[in-house]
Amino acid sequence: MNPLSSLKEEHAFVLEELYALDRQLGWLESSGPAMARKILVRLLIGGEKLASDLSFHFEREEKALFPLLEKRMDNAEPVTIMKQEHQRLSICLKAFTSEVARMLKDHDTVKTWDLSSTLQDIRSELSDHVSREERVLFWLAEIRLSRSDRNKLSSELLRMSSQESLPLPSNPAQGLG
Repeated sequence: MNPLSSLKEEHAFVLEELYALDRQLGWLESSGPAMARKILVRLLIGGEKLASDLSFHFEREEKALFPLLEKRMDNAEPVTIMKQEHQRLSICLKAFTSEVARMLKDHDTVKTWDLSSTLQDIRSELSDHVSREERVLFWLAEIRLSRSDRNKLSSELLRMSSQESLPLPSNPAQGLG
């Protein structure tokens, strides 16, 4: 299995999780008080799961793919930019889950502006990040990594998947998708 395909499948998986959060937020904004608390709980669980899954994915890229690319590239700036985006996305997700937790604690089901704004930022940042990673970084990996590098990458991704407790497909080399 192509290790970059595995990472792309993980991208699709986390984007689907994000879209599910977006739908939940839409339901919160259009529901009455009776359903609001249940929806907030679902948003908190979904946000925490997305944060966990993204953290796992970022770790796989940063420990398996990025070091190989940095060795093979004259200019590792694209890798540096991806790492910075990983940090920003993690911070945005923390802000989202913190706001949902605040709303639950304060029984606030009306003031959804901050939540909506944060989710919009995450959606924009994550979509742009995935696009840049797949169109630039993975393209560079395709042309710069040797067959041996790709085999190392596949082995490392498989090893990391087997150590992780996330529900993975029956073939861990296929990633989260």
